[in-house]
Amino acid sequence: MAVKLIGRILLATLILAAAALGFLHLRASKARDADLAYHATLPKTVVLHTVSFSVGGDIPASYTCKGQGASPEILWESVPDNARSYVLIATDWDGPSPRFRLGNFTHWILYNIPRSVREIKSAAKAAELTQEKIEIGDNSSEIAAYRPPCPPLGRHRYVFRLYALDVAQIHPTSRDRDAVMDVMKGHVLAYGEIVGLFGN
Repeated sequence: MAVKLIGRILLATLILAAAALGFLHLRASKARDADLAYHATLPKTVVLHTVSFSVGGDIPASYTCKGQGASPEILWESVPDNARSYVLIATDWDGPSPRFRLGNFTHWILYNIPRSVREIKSAAKAAELTQEKIEIGDNSSEIAAYRPPCPPLGRHRYVFRLYALDVAQIHPTSRDRDAVMDVMKGHVLAYGEIVGLFGN
């Protein structure tokens, strides 16, 4: 009897775990689809550049957890004439694995970037950013900093997006990605993106 009971408990536990993973996978898919649908409504006219990695290619180890973990250099041009500030967000939608996505991970948020700024230098320090009056948002580790790529499984896509806004400042209710994205709605004039890859 005891063996049968343990077997039933283990089976029930496995079923619950599978259901929970299925729910997380479905929720992650819906969030990713909603994100793609939202960006499809925005003019994608801002042009981003980086000398830190080849666009669409591998991100060097020095910008990941395998190296120094420095933030990459990001430059932008072709912004709307009436842009008053910028927001930079780097996101990984492939966690924990591109074959089984359970959620996104925000690696970097910079907002209230002044309209005169057109470049974030590599290995940017917090003091340098705040001197430029740039606000640093919280990554998914709840730290106001660049979190270098460190994927547990597979080769992940890291999407760096730059948004041009029609306001000089935004004031999100918190410093995370959801709050920043929410407060930007209705103020995005255009955006641009570049993608880097990292992982096995």
